Amino acid sequence: MIDVKPIVLNNVTAITPFRRAENCFLLLRSGKIVKIGRTEDLLHMPDVDVFDLPGHYVLPGFIDVHVHGGAGFDCTDSDPDALDEIGRFHASHGTTSLIATVYSQPKQELFACIRRIRRFCESSSPHRIIEGVHLEGPFLNPEMHGAIRPDYMWPASREAFREIMDVGGAWIRVMTIAPEIPGAMQVLRSASIAKSAEGNVGTEFIKPLHLSIGHSKARYEQISEAIDSGLEGVTHIFNAMPTMHHRRPGVLVGTMLRDELFVEVIADTLHVHPAVLQLLLKVKKHDKILLVSDAIRAAGSPDGEYDFSGQKVIMREGRAYLADSPDTLAGSTLSMDKALKTMIDHAGASLEQAAQMASLNPARILEWKYRRGILAAGKDADLAVLDKDMKVRMTIKAGRIVYQA
Repeated sequence: MIDVKPIVLNNVTAITPFRRAENCFLLLRSGKIVKIGRTEDLLHMPDVDVFDLPGHYVLPGFIDVHVHGGAGFDCTDSDPDALDEIGRFHASHGTTSLIATVYSQPKQELFACIRRIRRFCESSSPHRIIEGVHLEGPFLNPEMHGAIRPDYMWPASREAFREIMDVGGAWIRVMTIAPEIPGAMQVLRSASIAKSAEGNVGTEFIKPLHLSIGHSKARYEQISEAIDSGLEGVTHIFNAMPTMHHRRPGVLVGTMLRDELFVEVIADTLHVHPAVLQLLLKVKKHDKILLVSDAIRAAGSPDGEYDFSGQKVIMREGRAYLADSPDTLAGSTLSMDKALKTMIDHAGASLEQAAQMASLNPARILEWKYRRGILAAGKDADLAVLDKDMKVRMTIKAGRIVYQA
């Protein structure tokens, strides 16, 4: 850990996120939360940066497990500045951990992209925002391709999965898969106990890999089989999947009925209507929902032409569509602070519930729940400071300020 000067955030309201503690302070040292106490009990401490922040909220830093880019860059770009710039942009919106999402690509391009992200994660400081790879594919259903080119999708096989894992190793944190395509159930079973050589030659480890259904038209019965084979989540629910049918239940019915499944949602009121956000919160509850941005390179940039998955994208009024299919949404321009506010303003979530959806729940699926997503002594000092209007004023990663308004 690169040591930084201790910090005190004073006179704040801490969202733990299970409760709110008003008029308190947080002491951060050596990348950790050292103490949470009452403002009136704060003693003078030399060589500590004290920030007095009345009227501000401190939340666990947001963890975005599905984001393709931002600030004009995509996670697949070979530009050496791309990953730093993407991290910097999302940090300005309260994100402290970002899982770089890579869409399906031809084999060599996909492998090169995974290697770049892996090298970045292995060589960067502990204050980096990007912390792994989310493979959106390549084992997806071409009939539900959405904004991903169907010709970029691969046939599913254990051999292809092992090749991918050999390239990415433990840095592959999440995989989106369509369990109904031939060979996908076998991949799920292999991925659920994903073993890959890492470190010393001959060393094997069992690594956690969050398996999520997406770009799928699986039947309800296939969802049940997939859960038994290791499926744990749902990628951008309601998008790139069939609508609900009362005689032909599929992904959505399986999602609503099976409590095992966590669900990602793009809470921008465009990908999912506010009434449906309310329904999702009512049925799945706040402890099974993950807020994600699904942001593309156009996020944070003006309207105009961009690209995604080798296709031209037109952004108008902040909404991104495929140029040759103007009704098809191509990712989003959302940020996590806006997703948090949407769930409060349009879905009826409390700030505590929204904070859990933005941080603790993704920490759970990444098996970080004992380090992140909760404000308590001993946890990582990954924090977002918001004003009363839910605007991010400061982002702290591993005890270092990485953004300040």
